Amino acid sequence: MTPFEREARCAGCGREYLVAGVALHPGSETEGPTWLRCACGGWIAAFVPGSVNTERLVVTPKGQTPKP
Repeated sequence: MTPFEREARCAGCGREYLVAGVALHPGSETEGPTWLRCACGGWIAAFVPGSVNTERLVVTPKGQTPKP
C-alpha cells in the first residue's frame, strides 16, 4: 500500500485542500473524481486512485496540519 496526496479546491468558496490516503495498487489503476463536501456547502473534487477507500481519506485545508 502506497500513501498519496492530491490537491483539491472547493468549487463554491475556492478554499484549497490536501486530500491524502493509501492506494492498494498504485500506478496500475485509473484515477477518478471523488466528490467531498466543503465546510461552506460547496463541492471538492479530488482525483484519487480507484482502489482507495474513500471513507478513509484525510481532507485538510492547505496550510494546516492534519488531526491525528
